[in-house]
Amino acid sequence: MKGKIVRQFIAIISLLLLVGCASQATFGDAITEGEPTPIPTAIIPIKPLYDVERGDIIYEEQYSGRVTPITSVELQFPLDGRVSELYVAREDFVEEDDVIAILDTSILEEQLLEAQEALAVAQEIYDSSTNQIEFARRRAELNLQMAELGLDYARSQASSPMTDADEYTIDQREIEVSLAQLELDELDEGVDPELQFDVARAQRTVDDIQAMIDSASITAPISGQVTALEIGVGDLVTAFTPIGVVSDMDDLELTSSVISSALPQLEEGMSVTMQRTNAPGEVFTGVISALPSPYGISPDDMVHIAFEDGAPPEDVEVRSRLSYNVVIDTREDVLWLPTSAIRVFGGRTFVVVQNEGVQQRVDVRLGLEGDGRVEIVEGLEENLTVVGP
Repeated sequence: MKGKIVRQFIAIISLLLLVGCASQATFGDAITEGEPTPIPTAIIPIKPLYDVERGDIIYEEQYSGRVTPITSVELQFPLDGRVSELYVAREDFVEEDDVIAILDTSILEEQLLEAQEALAVAQEIYDSSTNQIEFARRRAELNLQMAELGLDYARSQASSPMTDADEYTIDQREIEVSLAQLELDELDEGVDPELQFDVARAQRTVDDIQAMIDSASITAPISGQVTALEIGVGDLVTAFTPIGVVSDMDDLELTSSVISSALPQLEEGMSVTMQRTNAPGEVFTGVISALPSPYGISPDDMVHIAFEDGAPPEDVEVRSRLSYNVVIDTREDVLWLPTSAIRVFGGRTFVVVQNEGVQQRVDVRLGLEGDGRVEIVEGLEENLTVVGP
């Protein structure tokens, strides 16, 4: 029984295999119909041909920058404090010397009153001492006059020859004159210098506090627009920390950050062409006015470009982004090829010259490259045909 089942299973499998082979043969005949499948012909790309021409090559670089005011002045307080009054907002226009902000000076004003009182006391002591010395001087002058009169009288009353009594009287009167003169000389030294120093110190204190109060307000250093403002009423500020900027919006330039490796090929006085970065079209011109040190006189690390007409077009505003091109070098009436015609392999720089169907590798020496062209210094002649890679 078991062997019968196995034989039936083998028979079924064999039948299925025969049916499958027959179907495959029929399908294959329908596809090929007995003919061999053709092999596709390979498409050989046509290599470009270039003629060695004579012409001009311009090497230029393109950079970008932003329109900024030429003159911008930072605002800062010369002392610490808290903002009590603020008279402007960002983008407001101000005139020179307009008050922009004031610090709270209540504590300074209290200190000023105390300093003024101390000055008044010191001045009163000094004045009193001066008056006392003046009275003492007048008294000493009178005493000197009295002593001199006494001396003159003693001399006039002395007998001739003088007696011992006469000499004694005269000597005594001379001593009185000397003492009176000494007293007057001492008074000539004037008021005690320490009292003068006290007054001077008190006056300096008053002046210093008054100067701090006067400097507690910021005024516009120039006429222009407040282009930056970092404070509000009640804010604490630190001395000499910038809190805003006023810019002259009538005098603009283009400023650009250029990588240091590119700076050596730029020069102050180079002409540039500019256009809007986001809306290219209108082209306007300018000149590099300042380069960063050591290549120029720029006060910062930016390249400064002046507009040729003194100002940009009317619709170009501060903070507008512009791209600009600088012609670095030119070659006129030289042999050139497209840069794509040049081959470099194994340390060689060469081209493939085609002449009457024969191709030959020729080494070349290149010069200036720009705008898709490269100067051929050696190796080729005009009108030769070169096969591209």
